[in-house]
Amino acid sequence: MKILLLEDEFLLSRSIRTYLVARGHLVEHYDNGKDILDIIEEKQHDFYILDINTPLIGGLECLKVITSKYPNVPKIIISAYNDIEHISEAFDIGCSDYLKKPFNLKELQIRIEHLTSNSDNSIAEVKDPVIHLSKHYTFDKESNFLYYDGEIQKFTKKEYSLIVLFISNLGQIMTDESIQSFIWNGEEVEASTIRSLVNRVRTKLKEELLQNIRGFGYVMTRIAVA
Repeated sequence: MKILLLEDEFLLSRSIRTYLVARGHLVEHYDNGKDILDIIEEKQHDFYILDINTPLIGGLECLKVITSKYPNVPKIIISAYNDIEHISEAFDIGCSDYLKKPFNLKELQIRIEHLTSNSDNSIAEVKDPVIHLSKHYTFDKESNFLYYDGEIQKFTKKEYSLIVLFISNLGQIMTDESIQSFIWNGEEVEASTIRSLVNRVRTKLKEELLQNIRGFGYVMTRIAVA
């Protein structure tokens, strides 16, 4: 499931992102509301987690725009505020649930599952920990390890993060921008650095799971078992 996270507290955003990615979700993180308003014009996500108090443009203003464009997509507001006016306004605008900081990450996951339980998307998929990529390759979403004939494959931390990104988006093209946002948390990196990381993973793979789509990006697909 593709989740958009708006949170300007670095440690909290990293914790949320790490926790949800480990459970098979793709999390795109932004630390200010202006970037959110730009990105929602380009694409829709499956779930939105928005902090109220963020730089440039606040979460409630972002919530208004998201609700107008995607009224049926679940949206959780998170905030240190505890007054009924903020909570009431959030629900009036269209939020699906509200979490007060600090909160347990397991509680966040439970609420996500509850809000998406009536859809046919990725909740059942997230609960199934093993993805079969080919006759030889499997990926365990609980441990985030890639196996070849039952043996854990050795990759660096960034290489495994890249694999998680592709696993979460099987069959979909990942651009340099998507990889940069996910691996480097939006930090500026050279295109050559991204290519180098992808090429290292491709070299270590024993089968052609990862392909370069010239001019667009990269895609990971399953290999059909004959």
